[in-house]
Amino acid sequence: MSSFSIARLSLVLLLATSPFSSEALTHAVAVRATVPSEASKAVDRSFTGFAFEQSSFYNYSFDAQGKPNAFSQNLVDAVLSRTGGTPLLRVGGTSGDHGRYDASQKNATNYPATEYGPQTKISGNRLAIGPPFFQAFKSWPGAKFELMVPFYNTTFSRSVEWARAGVGQIGIDNLYALELGNEPTFYPWFSIKEYVRRYQSLQARLIAAIPSLADRRIFQAFDTASYSAGDLATKPAFQDGLDANASSIRQVAYHYYQNQHGVADFAALQDYIRHTATKSNITNFLADIRYLNGSHPAIGFAFTETGYSVGGSGGNDHIRTNNFASALWSLDFQLCALSMGVSRVNWQQILRSDLQMWRPVATSLGEPRVTAHFYSQPFVADFIGRSGKTRVVELDVGTPQSGLYAAYAAYDDGKLARVALLNLELWDSQRNSSSGGRPEARFSLTGLLGTGSNLTVHHLTADKGALAHENVTYSGLEWSWASQGKQKKVKNDSKMLEINSTEVDIMVKATQAVLLEIR
Repeated sequence: MSSFSIARLSLVLLLATSPFSSEALTHAVAVRATVPSEASKAVDRSFTGFAFEQSSFYNYSFDAQGKPNAFSQNLVDAVLSRTGGTPLLRVGGTSGDHGRYDASQKNATNYPATEYGPQTKISGNRLAIGPPFFQAFKSWPGAKFELMVPFYNTTFSRSVEWARAGVGQIGIDNLYALELGNEPTFYPWFSIKEYVRRYQSLQARLIAAIPSLADRRIFQAFDTASYSAGDLATKPAFQDGLDANASSIRQVAYHYYQNQHGVADFAALQDYIRHTATKSNITNFLADIRYLNGSHPAIGFAFTETGYSVGGSGGNDHIRTNNFASALWSLDFQLCALSMGVSRVNWQQILRSDLQMWRPVATSLGEPRVTAHFYSQPFVADFIGRSGKTRVVELDVGTPQSGLYAAYAAYDDGKLARVALLNLELWDSQRNSSSGGRPEARFSLTGLLGTGSNLTVHHLTADKGALAHENVTYSGLEWSWASQGKQKKVKNDSKMLEINSTEVDIMVKATQAVLLEIR
């Protein structure tokens, strides 16, 4: 790839000049060459995790022939191989928490995920898992697991037997965390004091039944439902008794969904991905993060079940949320979470739904596929890098503060290494076909001189814009069922330039993001 030098670097992303170039908004972004004091702590290279709804996990683990699902394995590897981190896979959810373990059951589940959605009832037909279910954990070499055991009704669910069977197959060294229950703020008996009392009781029973759990920091607490985080906050829970269990807790977990009832229309989609909305939502968790950092610094704060929408039908012009716009939202969410000190994000996967990054096997909803939403993951992984010493800070993008633009910097060993620029203004080739072209924004960066000799620019883009479900690329790469989840180069849209000026202009088109690597 050739490099060239110019007095003032100006990149027009996607190799096309917008008719609105001369009218582009300019965002002055000052970047510091060395890590600022307000940057995050060092980022875990396993930050990019995945979560699987209880019954769906089996079909993400095995293909239609009953063999380990290479498609799933390759997609997880496409992300974690970029950071060198360990894949951390959370297996759980409401269907499991309301379900039960049946040691005599011959099938993995009584409601196969290829035919049924999650069974979330608290009476009547419920999910039952048998011993074959836990064989799925053997399909993920090199991974570690966050295993949920039922907490809603431990007697009905046979929670101790469930845990014993699961830990027996996973192995204690591959168990990252044992999660007690799912979204306890919805339990009819919930109060903080009662939660702490029952948590301590179940934890004691589990340790007695599985002695290898003793004297380890291996439990996961809370897994609080999205939109009810304030009902189970860290400080009151630990002060009401969890302090006594703190040495056994590896991480405190919350669930996060950007939207609760679907996206009604294109205008609502713009508000849905707006950076100011995302940042405001994550800010609601800062008190919990700061409490842990100050009082229990060895305990991580993680979003262990994360998605773009819990569900709902939206409106008459309902927008299907697994699109390129939601991929950009996912990117911004994760970079913002990194900058605020979140330890990990696990992305929810449900087989028979639109809430997934890929469909691993055929179902009544369609053939195996990689969704647009997946493309946020390799970008985030490349932004984190492999050093294990990366620290992240959000950059001020100046005015206007519309929430349509965002920027972040990553520092390795205290030195500037990467910059991410996001233009979240919605543009779609069909919805905006008469507008005259795709708008763009200018990010005018200062402070890069002396940080490296050259700059490589990678694009996250979809030619058709916000509502695209296909033909999405990151750094010119594509992942698909046809390639069995392995990356394939389909375009050459990365550029390398020499850095020899105090100011660098980067043009980013609407509904696009760019990663700058400094070398």
